[in-house]
Amino acid sequence: MTALALASFAHEAPFREAVAQARDDGRRIVGLWSPMPIELGEIGEVEAYPIAWIAIAAGLLSAAGFYAFIWWTATQAYPFDSGARPLHSWPVFLIAPIEFGALAAGIAGMLAFVVRARLTRLHDGAFDLDEVARASSDRFVLALACDEDDAPDIIRMLTEAGAVHSRMVTR
Repeated sequence: MTALALASFAHEAPFREAVAQARDDGRRIVGLWSPMPIELGEIGEVEAYPIAWIAIAAGLLSAAGFYAFIWWTATQAYPFDSGARPLHSWPVFLIAPIEFGALAAGIAGMLAFVVRARLTRLHDGAFDLDEVARASSDRFVLALACDEDDAPDIIRMLTEAGAVHSRMVTR
């Protein structure tokens, strides 16, 4: 059965030491909570999420699709000769797809940001833990995934690293 080893730290230095030791031991870090921003690049690798590339791709694809739609309606579906101009008058066709592509890129970028920030979740089970509630004011909290057999060793390691309070939570 899986368990969660939770540890609260009063200061940032022991917290960083415990995180580094957990990384060196190959432990899976489930959660890091702190009362102030901490540079995650120093602690561990940060998962890259290409919000800009998603927005660019959505903008270009939607602009190209809208241009194709305008071209099809003006040349194939309802060809209309206006003032002896060619049916495919591309300078006139460019304005609307550019605007539509910019709108689609903005919407896609916002949606990618919301998904990346996990704002689609209305409730996270971590907020039911007392340690995480204190993390917003004066504690640094580290949560490590472990087995029930391995939990005492992990809790001992966290206590030696300087944890003020540590415990095991079973899921």
